Amino acid sequence: MISVLEKQYMETVIRMGRRMQSGEVDWEQRRYEIAKNVMAAMVGAVAKGAVNKGAMYDPNYISLAKTSVEAASALVTELKKTQENK
Repeated sequence: MISVLEKQYMETVIRMGRRMQSGEVDWEQRRYEIAKNVMAAMVGAVAKGAVNKGAMYDPNYISLAKTSVEAASALVTELKKTQENK
């Protein structure tokens, strides 16, 4: 017998496979990837002392994480508009 967690995992994998076959973009995955890259860039900038104002003035990682997610969401919104206009 399969556990609930295993069933949910299998359903998620099946949905992802269907999206990939249809060419549908997984926007939540894209948002995660973008936020991860933005966070890495901002932490790197803070570590190098290149940034000294705004959300990165005090390297509070919660603030950096929120800023990363906001930036990713903004970019995903713009990317969706571009895709809709095709």
